Formats: sequence, C-alpha cells, structure tokens
Amino acid sequence: MKRRDFFKTALMSVSTFVAAREAFAAACKVGAAPAGKKVAKNKSRLDYVLNAADAKGNKKYKAGSTCANCKWYKKAKETGGYAPCPMMANKYVSACGWCKSWKKA
Repeated sequence: MKRRDFFKTALMSVSTFVAAREAFAAACKVGAAPAGKKVAKNKSRLDYVLNAADAKGNKKYKAGSTCANCKWYKKAKETGGYAPCPMMANKYVSACGWCKSWKKA
C-alpha cells in the first residue's frame, strides 16, 4: 500500500467515525417525561443525568454508554423514550441518560 493510499484510508475512517457519532448524538433527544410516572431526578446519588453527553466529566463514563444500552433499562416497559430502572428504585429514566451503575446489556 502506498503512503498516500494509507492516509486517504485513515482520513476516510476517521471522518466516517465522526459522522456516525454525530448522527447518534442527534438521534438521541431527551423528550418529555411520561405523565403519571415517577421519573428519576437529574444528579441523584448515582450521578444520573438525562443526557449521557453531560456525563463526560464522570471518570466512570464511557463514550456510547446510555440507559438505552444498559442491562438495567427495562425496554419492554418503555414509554416515550423512558423506561423503569431498578437501580433508580424503578423510577423512569431517559433512554439518552446515564448513571454510574451502567452495565453493558
């Protein structure tokens, strides 16, 4: 592989990654909380935030981790982008949210 081809491939890979990350960030919008449901408060003892992008300052946060891809998020009971979480006393959390109890599903 020529040096020029290597750099073209590397640049295309980086730009694809950046575009995919921006598309995910744009796709994850925090909507209105479901009416009549107990909703977790922002900044609980588990450092819960409504939008995972706000958790970047937390040392346990890993890029791409959200409540939607967490083991504890009860997707079967999801209502309008919110679902109950046993780590938050079964209060509803945002699919775009994050807390330090996050575990890969």
